[in-house]
This record gives sequence, structure tokens and C-alpha cells, in this order.
Amino acid sequence: MKSRLLAILSAAIGLALFIYVLRQTGLGEIGERLRQLGAGFLLILLISASRYLTRSLSWLRCMTPDERRVGFWTLWRARLAGEAIGDLTFGPVVAEPLRLIALGDKLKLTSGVSSLAVENICYTVSSCVMVMAGAIALLASFGLAGSLRTAMSAALAAVVIVILASVMVIGRRWKLGSGLAAALSGMLIRDKEKREKLAGKIAYLSELEDYIFDFFAKRPADFLLVILCQMAFHLGGVMEIYVTMKLIGADLSFATAFLMESVNRALNIAFVFVPALVGVDELGTRELAKVLGFDGSFGVALAIIRKIRMFFWIGVGLLFLAKRGKN
Repeated sequence: MKSRLLAILSAAIGLALFIYVLRQTGLGEIGERLRQLGAGFLLILLISASRYLTRSLSWLRCMTPDERRVGFWTLWRARLAGEAIGDLTFGPVVAEPLRLIALGDKLKLTSGVSSLAVENICYTVSSCVMVMAGAIALLASFGLAGSLRTAMSAALAAVVIVILASVMVIGRRWKLGSGLAAALSGMLIRDKEKREKLAGKIAYLSELEDYIFDFFAKRPADFLLVILCQMAFHLGGVMEIYVTMKLIGADLSFATAFLMESVNRALNIAFVFVPALVGVDELGTRELAKVLGFDGSFGVALAIIRKIRMFFWIGVGLLFLAKRGKN
């Protein structure tokens, strides 16, 4: 009930922010940018499709060779199905379990959980690296105002901490999850039967941590391919912004598109609980466009086009879910 109320509240706030940004920017200017896009939207869909494909391949390579018999296209459909509900609600919190549900009996639950855990760690760290590179470039190259400079500095500090912590935990095989759970179980649960039941779950968590550690330590070829997939995913995001901005009449460099995508990654991380990033994306991208020397309408148009693309893939994902429900 609380999660539903939070979803409704965040959606309402986002919608109000969306309307505010549209009125402040001007519907006429935004409409003119969108009209310039035309059939170029098909190219944007093609670029965005490549991003789902690379994340699906990354997930596949996080599995053991035997588990990969589930098939690439099965994972692609499961990814889109989970993404559809995640984009409409609370992002990964909902999307990841739904990916496993969409797979059904085609993959053991333990295999799905362990491979998804590895893939999401790689995605999170790569996104942090992306945000870090963009924050450094923005701080070094643009005269950011006080509050914006503070926000970018805070984002930079946060992602550096996440990256360093991830490297240390994985490199030193620190079992923080199972270790903390075991400690809390010993302190808080007195009933022997309940403690024994929980011990089985803690043992499973420990095995999951071993799988994660072993992937990075013992499977260098798969790790390299996953890194390449993550790089391709982020490159696709840069390409999407570059092509979109060019199509709607903005003269920008590829480096500028990189900066815009890095900030978009930061927005995705910070406001993951806002359904479809409604309002947040429009406001954030408008202000970033202004900082980079563009008219704010370019930023709002970019965010709206990104939203239309998102809802196209949400529709595809919901179709896969509906088909799965009939089987």
C-alpha cells in the first residue's frame, strides 16, 4: 500500500513538474523542435534497440556456459518485459524480479538471480564511471553556478565512493551481505527453529557472493566481453543524444553529447523512483542545455523524444508480458 502511494505521489509531482516546464519553455518552440524530427525517429528507435541488445548479451555472458542455453532472444524479451514495468513504477526494484518471472521455467531461479546480480554490478559501476567522467568534464570546462557546482561535486564524490567500495569488496572477497545477516540473526533471533530457517537463506546469500567474486576473479574473457557490452550501451546513449539533437536542429559535438548522456545517467540513478522520469528529465535536460549554450527548448524536446521512445519499448515489453501470461 505504501509503495503504491509513493508511486502515485511521485508520478503526480513529476507530472506537475512536466506541465510547469512545458509552460515555461513554450509549447510553440518545443513543437517546432519535434516537427523537425520526422522520420528520423526510426533511427532513434534503432539506436535504442541496440542498447537493449547489448545489455541482454551482457546478461548472457554473466551466466555459466550451461545456463546460456536459455538463449539470447529469451533474455532480450525478459529484459524488455521487466523494463516496461520498471519504467512505469520504481525502476530496478520492480524490473529485476519481473525479468526472472518473465523467464519462467526456462532458467533456474538461482541462476537467474546470480547472473543478474553480476550484470547489475557491472552496469552500476560503468554508469558511475560515466557520471564521474561527465562531472569532471563539466566542472573543468564550464563555469557552473554555485548550487549546480555543488550538486555536480556531490555526484562526483558519491560515484567515486561507489566505485572504490565495489573494487575493494570484490577484490578482497568481503562477504558483507551474508556476514551482516548472520550477525543480526545471532543477535535478534532467539527462536532456534527460525534461526535454522534463516541460516539456509544466509547460506544461499553466501553462495551468491561467491558466484559474484568468482566471476570477476576466474572468468576474464566473460568479464572483458561484459565490459565491452557496457561500453556499447553507454555509447548508444551518447549516439542517441547526438543524432536526436542534430535532427532537431542543434549544432553539437560528440563530446557535448557525451556530457549530456553522463548527466542523464546521473538523473536515472538519482530519480529512479520517479515513473518514466516524468518532469525530472525535462527540467534537468533543459537546464543542462542552457549550461551548454543551447536554447532550453532543445533540452525539453530531447527529453520528450526520449519519453516517446521509452513508451514505444514499454509497449513492446508489455506485449511480451501479456504473451507470457497466456502461456
